[in-house]
Amino acid sequence: MKDGKTIEELERIFHPRGVAIVGASNNNGNLGKFFLDGFIQQGFDKDNLYVVHPGEQEVIGVKAYPTAQDIPGDVDLAVVFSPRETVPKVVRDCSMKGIKGVVICTSGFGEKDSEGIRLEQEIVEISRRNGTRLIGPNCVGIYCPSSNLVNFAGVMPKESGPVGMFSHSGSLSVMFPVAAATQGIYFSKAVSCGNVCDLNESDLLEYFGQDPETDIIIAYMEGVVEGRRFYRLARQVSKVKPILLWKGGTSDVGSRAASSHTGALTGSAIVWEAVFKQTGMIKVDSAEEMLDYLQAFYFLPLPRGNRVAIVSGMGGMGVAIADACIEYGLEIAQLSQYTRKRLDEVVPQMGTCTDNPVDLGMLSTFNSQLYVDTIEALGKDEGVDMLLITRGSWKSDYMEKVLAVLGEVEKPIVFVTTPARKRVMEEPLPMKGVAFYTDGRRAALVLSKMVAYNRFRSDN
Repeated sequence: MKDGKTIEELERIFHPRGVAIVGASNNNGNLGKFFLDGFIQQGFDKDNLYVVHPGEQEVIGVKAYPTAQDIPGDVDLAVVFSPRETVPKVVRDCSMKGIKGVVICTSGFGEKDSEGIRLEQEIVEISRRNGTRLIGPNCVGIYCPSSNLVNFAGVMPKESGPVGMFSHSGSLSVMFPVAAATQGIYFSKAVSCGNVCDLNESDLLEYFGQDPETDIIIAYMEGVVEGRRFYRLARQVSKVKPILLWKGGTSDVGSRAASSHTGALTGSAIVWEAVFKQTGMIKVDSAEEMLDYLQAFYFLPLPRGNRVAIVSGMGGMGVAIADACIEYGLEIAQLSQYTRKRLDEVVPQMGTCTDNPVDLGMLSTFNSQLYVDTIEALGKDEGVDMLLITRGSWKSDYMEKVLAVLGEVEKPIVFVTTPARKRVMEEPLPMKGVAFYTDGRRAALVLSKMVAYNRFRSDN
């Protein structure tokens, strides 16, 4: 771990007294103007917003100044959209003004050519001489709803939540907070870090590991600057906060694409497999998986063990889910005698099975109470660590009745929606203690990741 100075610097960047948008103009299609408008829409105090542009007097009502040094107020953050060749001077002006953080959205640096590499080295030297930290270049900025910082106007949620994100991909740093919000999941901060010429993945991981506003960390990375430091931090942070990492560029083709995207040195897939295993980070392989895992870690308690009880109104579905659970290292729970007796009392003896997986049969389609009684019985069984339930009943009061008993079950509960039901009935949003998936294999994989993470925490 570093001495904490970087964390203090990032605090000033995420909670700035003032923000300067460098390169914003009144031209149609100007990105700086787009970002400036986003800050205003998000609710950032207009009196603490400034434009830096040598040819403008004001942009959408915000006063413009020729250089950052001409700004009269306190500024802790600058967001830069000026042409590549002007960026060294801009960074120097920002440093002389005392601005703590400069986000460089301009591209064409280390990811492009030798001149870009030279310019990138120059701006780092300038910033380090004057105590200014850089994010980027080749990025889309910072999202921090509690400070009204926004990286994409008009679409980012205004609500704050406990998820922190850093990403080498600018588009993913926008996409995940927006997509997650549709499930009631909100972010504390998201950082598009681009080429990481100064502040890098390890700095951001260290910050999020100690950030009281962040309980879950997600990341998309194409490479790593300080490999040993990142490994050490990941292992330490994983003991208290889950880290969901989507590592891009592990194939030869992906590695070449990553190099042209951010100039990243990617590392081999075999090395990264070992890193995941030894640090406790959760390996993510797609955007769909990231949202699946995020939903689980956001809403569900960690399971005590790997024993799962499966409930289905269709025997075939229950068997298929059981196969997936076994494949992913989960154990089909052995039900207690008391639970078996209780299930024999509430489940009709016609086309059903009270062993695990529990098959409630065709009658469950019309009788919501069958699910309620079964879930209640399984929830009390000490040999069951989590419940995986297919949505079988078509009754309108089904979820209302089920949710009424879930508060008494302090175990992860996952519902799987059958394709037929999804076509005709609206799905509820996930909530504390309950997650929803559209496929049994996806649900089993999610639970297996939670089990593996809890084992890491217990063993370390």
